[in-house]
Amino acid sequence: MSSIVVTSRIAVASAASLAAQALFGLLMLRLFSPSDVGAFTVVSQISFFWMTLALAQSPLSFLANIHIPPAQALRQALRSSLWRWLLLLPVAAMAVWVAKLPSFVPFMAWATAMALLQMGWYMAQPWALRMASARTAALARAVPPVIAVLIATAMGIFWAGNGSAGLLIAATCSYGIGALWLTRRADSRPTLESPPTGVAAKAATTQLDDRSAGLRLAHTVADAIAGTAVLLVWQRAYGLAEASYLAVLLRLLGLFPAVVYAAWPQVLLSRGQQKRKLSLWMGLGGAGCAALAGLMAIGALRSGWFASSWQGLEEYIAPLVIWQCAACVFAAHGHMPFQRGLARPFSWATIGFNALQLGVLTLPLALHSVGPTTHVWWLAGTSALGLLALTVWIAGKKLK
Repeated sequence: MSSIVVTSRIAVASAASLAAQALFGLLMLRLFSPSDVGAFTVVSQISFFWMTLALAQSPLSFLANIHIPPAQALRQALRSSLWRWLLLLPVAAMAVWVAKLPSFVPFMAWATAMALLQMGWYMAQPWALRMASARTAALARAVPPVIAVLIATAMGIFWAGNGSAGLLIAATCSYGIGALWLTRRADSRPTLESPPTGVAAKAATTQLDDRSAGLRLAHTVADAIAGTAVLLVWQRAYGLAEASYLAVLLRLLGLFPAVVYAAWPQVLLSRGQQKRKLSLWMGLGGAGCAALAGLMAIGALRSGWFASSWQGLEEYIAPLVIWQCAACVFAAHGHMPFQRGLARPFSWATIGFNALQLGVLTLPLALHSVGPTTHVWWLAGTSALGLLALTVWIAGKKLK
């Protein structure tokens, strides 16, 4: 089966996943209060931070190192990830305590379960992509978010007033179902219609994640700290409601670069292909979809579809759309560092980019005169320019 066909199927599945996760975000606005959404978002972000550090980019290495037998690579990744998950338990507990949530023990229990099950789902997706049929890989991506929507809808309608518990139950159950794909045995190995030649052959034979475990972990830590710090700092500086505005839009608009990465670079890595020109078009297509989603969100707010408590959301839409459009273009080129000998310098450059984000995130607070609207423009503008600069560097590097 050709990579284009597989990509199209994964893209459809990713689009279904996108639609389900977008609907999940809309349901949060429609059926739950800003404080409930804020508590859920903080817990889910902490669990994501925990899971991300535990994996230390294991799914990416699993796809990039196509010379290692899949079953062996999966066992190694799961073993090391579970050890990191246990070692990071005190760090996660500290994050839950610092967040000042209503009750420590229940929210810590939710964060623990979500991190472990989400880790399983994140490894199940590349496993299915590399070892199973395109249909199986597509289902592994699409089914869990649909389950989350169904459970959240039922909780919001039939168990109203439960606080953030309905959202936490929906997310945890969906991750658990996604992790079940790890138990599925390989059914067929997708192959190319013909052997790659020319530049494509070079990409396939030189594709490698040659980073040390320490560098992969440092890269992961930098990404996770930057992503988690945004919401934690926003909550501490501007309150739970403002953090909810930022969190909801990051969740909705951030789906577009995530889908671009899942439907394009991951497929190309699993097959050792590059397709430079198509990568740019994939990124621009994702950016167009993100911009359209932003316009739709503005229309929904102005039409009164959302409750009046969410009207402050509009101030965040434009800067975050710009940020996530740049992220789509960047995501579409995510396979190239591993095919152009840039894996290690790419990690160091990304760590530097995250440090820049943290500086822009924290420095304005020291001035004591910057409001959330101005602050989000500074953060989004810097992030967009940084991502585009990284993309130009990656795409401009030629194969040796």
